[in-house]
Amino acid sequence: MQTIWHWKLPMALILMIAFCILSTISAVQGFEVGAAMMDITGPVAQVNTMGYAHAKLSGLHIRLFCRAFAFRDSAGNSAAYAVLDLAMVSHLLSFTVGKRLSEATGGRFSETNVMLSATHTHAGPGGFNQDLFVALNTPGFDRAYFNYIVDGVVQSILAADRARTPARVLSNSGHLYNASVNRHPHQYLLNPAAERARYPTNVDTEMHLLRFDDAQTGAPLGSIAWFPVHGTSLKVSNRYVSGDNKGIASQLMERHFNGGRDWPPAGGARGTFVAAFPQSHSGDVSPNVRGVFRVPDADGAAGEGDEVEEVRCNSSVFKTFDCESKGPGKDQYKSAMIIGRMQFQTAMKLHQSATTELPKSLTLSVVHDTRDVSEERFPAVLDLLNSVNNSASYRKDLRACKAAIGYAFCAGTADGKALFSYFTSGTQRASVLVDAIRDLLAKVTPEDAECQGSKRICLNVGKIFWSGIPFMSSQIPTQLLRIGPIFILALPTEVTTMAGRRLMESLRRTEGFPNEGKVLINGLSNGYYFYVTTEEEYNGSYYEAGATLFGPHTLNFYAWHASRMLRSILTTKRQKNSGNFQPKRTPSDLDKSNRLDGISGGGGGDGQGINGLDFAGFGKNFGQQLLNLRNSYEQGDTVELKFVACNPRHSFGISNHSFLLVQRYNTRLHRWETVRNDASLDT
Repeated sequence: MQTIWHWKLPMALILMIAFCILSTISAVQGFEVGAAMMDITGPVAQVNTMGYAHAKLSGLHIRLFCRAFAFRDSAGNSAAYAVLDLAMVSHLLSFTVGKRLSEATGGRFSETNVMLSATHTHAGPGGFNQDLFVALNTPGFDRAYFNYIVDGVVQSILAADRARTPARVLSNSGHLYNASVNRHPHQYLLNPAAERARYPTNVDTEMHLLRFDDAQTGAPLGSIAWFPVHGTSLKVSNRYVSGDNKGIASQLMERHFNGGRDWPPAGGARGTFVAAFPQSHSGDVSPNVRGVFRVPDADGAAGEGDEVEEVRCNSSVFKTFDCESKGPGKDQYKSAMIIGRMQFQTAMKLHQSATTELPKSLTLSVVHDTRDVSEERFPAVLDLLNSVNNSASYRKDLRACKAAIGYAFCAGTADGKALFSYFTSGTQRASVLVDAIRDLLAKVTPEDAECQGSKRICLNVGKIFWSGIPFMSSQIPTQLLRIGPIFILALPTEVTTMAGRRLMESLRRTEGFPNEGKVLINGLSNGYYFYVTTEEEYNGSYYEAGATLFGPHTLNFYAWHASRMLRSILTTKRQKNSGNFQPKRTPSDLDKSNRLDGISGGGGGDGQGINGLDFAGFGKNFGQQLLNLRNSYEQGDTVELKFVACNPRHSFGISNHSFLLVQRYNTRLHRWETVRNDASLDT
């Protein structure tokens, strides 16, 4: 016998249950975002900066962080985006982070759908790059610091993923003027006059912001603000680790949304507001808006605070050994604060005025590819930009070269002087001695010279090997991430202003590109392979041209490759990590990364530093005070403290570590409370 149970529920309860079910379904089907950050500061002493060839670090200005965002759409597609306060992201770093995340998430995150980019600060430590030409600057590869960065990035992305919540995504754009200049305006003028006439300035002044809010509470979760400007407010003379102007912009915005609170010491991921300021096409864009002046002192420092007569250098041809660019402030630290604050203020205006909400059913798609650029043959797709009806003929069998640097690279820029006074920016002046040394390391063949075109080769870095590893690989990672109508093109390079404009226009012209779509160049992502200029700029004799490693057709390679990735995303049906465009090969050079431990430089590769064990000195103890302090100080007084300390280099692997705490005694609770730490902008 079958028993039938009859339930009589109040209609109000039935409606409530139905509403809860529908709300749950809606939340699952919506777009989710999480944000978090972790410390990646690393050693603050006995290490060279990554970005300047001969600047050593011996202290801390502000800490470096990885700021991460995790995304998931209603179809279950996941992606992560992270901005690191570093000069660049190495290919080995993105490869290792992807591998670690794949192991931790069962393949849900991997190198394919994780985009890593850098703020391009020139005041951070080096030692994390697998390409020897870059690593020798540090000097060498620091395995301990590399692992510390990897841990910080992995943990920040996992924390962001755990913090995911249904979110509203809003988009906004606006202009920021007087925060950037083209550092090589004569190079920009080499581009066609008709093309230049389409743009009001020789730098892009547009900032684009994505804003993420909790869909249920409306609470702000974070934002990403793309704006092209170099992280070179702090000069070669700076000796302190810092995130430079973009690191400052992030901290100002985070402090605003987090109730004035500063970030915790190293090791603390946070679930509150995260503000990232990544780079865009900033290859020829400087924050030093006052111009280029003759250096007044012998060691090449800018003469901070000195009352000296300012003599402008020739902006066309000059020795960077004698000249240096200057920012808007009285000294380099004030300049970094001014440019950082300008980015923060513009981002705040865009955040507050953002009204364009992206659809809740956002499409999340990503394509990632690695291939040897020197083995590719490709059409000159950019030839079509100036044609009518896309019917003009164009070159169809271009090729790129093995990596080589030109004499113009050795001259440096006014943002960072050359190592030697011989080299001159704006000329192709060569040297018989340099050529002889170059050919001893790797001879330049007629084929090499023909491939590189007008660039006079100073060093054939793609043909120099150490322990089976090339000084500069030609295996290039590229990636395209789609978040609804936003297409983020990740390139492992610094893209000049006009080169970036051509790339974006080329992609916008792709068949099927949405009318409301927007292309964003995300430079210095997933690897570092120096610069990309237009062909016209390449034929000049400036730093960016000399640093375009793979020859005059490098930009056309990236444009062709990006268009293929874009067509893959546009034509592939929505699916997990969509795109039928699969990686051509695994980067073989990265499999040899263990050989890099043999070239460890200042850090010894073990975090111990070149001085080994710490020693307090005879008759002294660690922590011993060497300078007497007064019992009390008035507001505005300078407090000077001197004590016996360990080598600060040895501390970067310690969780929740801080070099400095400023505490206030709470008389009501009878305890000391931390109000500032070494991550604070005002310490």
